[in-house]
Amino acid sequence: MKKTLKFAQFKDAYRYNSISLILTNFALKLGIKNELLDVGCGCGIIGILLKNECKNLNLNLLEIQAENIKLIEKNLKENNINARLFCCDFKDFESDKKFDIIICNPPFYRQGVLQSENNHKNISKTAQFLPLSTLISKANSLLKPRGILYFCYEALAIDKICFLLEDKKFKLTKLQCVHSKPKQAAKFVLIQARKGVKSPCEILEPFYIFKNKNLSKKMKEICLKFKILSYDF
Repeated sequence: MKKTLKFAQFKDAYRYNSISLILTNFALKLGIKNELLDVGCGCGIIGILLKNECKNLNLNLLEIQAENIKLIEKNLKENNINARLFCCDFKDFESDKKFDIIICNPPFYRQGVLQSENNHKNISKTAQFLPLSTLISKANSLLKPRGILYFCYEALAIDKICFLLEDKKFKLTKLQCVHSKPKQAAKFVLIQARKGVKSPCEILEPFYIFKNKNLSKKMKEICLKFKILSYDF
């Protein structure tokens, strides 16, 4: 029987959501291996879920907010998961080793939009704290040749995403649009980009979170796949 993973979260702070699970599932389906770096890992949920599914994965977690480190350490211990943990700004991160995979659920709200008086939430949500250009440029320097970058972003930024990937010698190899429900415009895009390859881009079928006011079949499958219990810390 599959074990339930437990995740402590701060009550009044940014908390993981359905996109975290959808991105994790996206990466698992397309493939992860060897050395993986989860950037801006929050409470550690994406990396821990991936490591739980792929026992041979070497997990590295990076988080800018020092207060989140004790949360991540608690969640690693609670779920019996080993990982190397780094507390720093991604733009300043240096590593002697290169990574096979980098995954990130980055902040993408524009400055001045949906600002909160809670600075923890702002750092986790606002693009100024990890600009897309910084994410892609730094990932390029840290990935092995043919390494993979997985991330999600607001769908309205697809032109910017394509420009920055091409500028940094990444090839957009998989693209999936995420919609709240059918007949609505996509809210997010899931991206698989590879360093230094010439593969064509495959457009995957759309992902719908809801159908007929209920969770879609695929969203229900993800929720069943990742058995999670969250609680306030």
